[in-house]
Amino acid sequence: MTQIPVEIADNAQFYIQIRQAVLAAQHSSRQVGLLMIDIEAGEPSFRDGDGLSNGMREKAFALVSGTLRESDVLCRISGAEAAVLLSSLRKTEDALLVAEKILRELDQLLHLESRAVNLRPQIGVALFPNHGSSASTLLECADIALKTARRNKQRYVLYSEEFSRSPRPPLRLSALRQAIVQDQLFPLYQPKIDLKNDSITGLEVLTRWRHPEFGLIMPDEFIPLSERTGLIVPLTLWVLNASINQCRRWRDQGINTSIAVNLSMWNLDTPELPDQVAALLNSTGVPASQLELEITESAIMDDPQRAMRTLKAIRDLGVRFAIDDFGTGYSSLAYLRKLPVSSIKIDKSFTQNMESDNDSAVIVRAIIDLGHNLGLKVVAEGVETLGAREMLTDFDCDEAQGYYFSRPVTAPDITRFMENAQTSSAQNGPIENVASGWALENAGEVPTAIKPPL
Repeated sequence: MTQIPVEIADNAQFYIQIRQAVLAAQHSSRQVGLLMIDIEAGEPSFRDGDGLSNGMREKAFALVSGTLRESDVLCRISGAEAAVLLSSLRKTEDALLVAEKILRELDQLLHLESRAVNLRPQIGVALFPNHGSSASTLLECADIALKTARRNKQRYVLYSEEFSRSPRPPLRLSALRQAIVQDQLFPLYQPKIDLKNDSITGLEVLTRWRHPEFGLIMPDEFIPLSERTGLIVPLTLWVLNASINQCRRWRDQGINTSIAVNLSMWNLDTPELPDQVAALLNSTGVPASQLELEITESAIMDDPQRAMRTLKAIRDLGVRFAIDDFGTGYSSLAYLRKLPVSSIKIDKSFTQNMESDNDSAVIVRAIIDLGHNLGLKVVAEGVETLGAREMLTDFDCDEAQGYYFSRPVTAPDITRFMENAQTSSAQNGPIENVASGWALENAGEVPTAIKPPL
């Protein structure tokens, strides 16, 4: 990618270049940085009606351009705002170093009529894959970071999810009850990938809440409320019903895939759960082998005897079980051997740190060896880079899921990809790696298209 001269930078072309940089980075362990820059003059006499004078702007943008590599791209957005695309970064700190360098250049080199001009430039920084996996999301996150820098009077700010959360009243139990009965909840699906042949082995079901007043609400906000109040029981039944029925629709389309649904401690306390699962499977005609239920170590160990009875009753239906977030709980090996589970999922806190933290890498490898010695399949969560994927392959991990492969996506997205994959397999042999472009270009937390801000 060659640098675009400042004077002919084009917003539409810049947006395409961000997409190309993201697609290239998803096949490597590199990151992509996006900087939104606001250059503001402190001397009112040097302003025109639209901000800085044209001569001042040109000199400021030339200074910014001079700090960049040939592979980076500078685009003027409007007035005294610009955006910089930093392709192929090794780590987050590289983007922050560029931001600091730009600020230093602007601070010391701008002079007009022999008088120093005080600038107050501010920068918002966003990164792929940490903050977004599409051009539109990265632009939005970088813009939010810049607005945060302005509000807090900081020189530069690295985007955080906290910036996107507007203050709102605490969620009410009555609102969550209404969400369940009024179809305000919707499921997304994240693929699990076989690390040996890159095929999709199943889908984990993840729930979102589209609140009529507050917009999108993530599960880390409403799941704790549902667990504290016991509403997790009807919520889980809603998820089971929605996902099993979707599995039935996929079967009718010739798409056979398994689904995985999370259970909580409250669900294991419900004696009628095995009958409810059996009724859903019978009414839809979905084979029990296509349903997997994920449970955490802490949910099991709260009352191991009771949990064991519930799990065995559901297993007798033919349903499979996985231990979720493995490594963060306190289950004993004695109980692990007795549990009717077929797989364990390594918690993402270990997977995401193993490239830079040797202790995490040792733990990941030990869990994989332990799982295999117990005859269990091992799945790694939170895989976000090619480097992590390659390490897991070297460790002989069976499956993986995470943003490197795909964000959680809607059922229609899964349908389109599965149909294309089946056609490709029939005509050309093995299915192409899902990380090759489909997932990152079509994925998103909200199942509606986001219009690019440029």
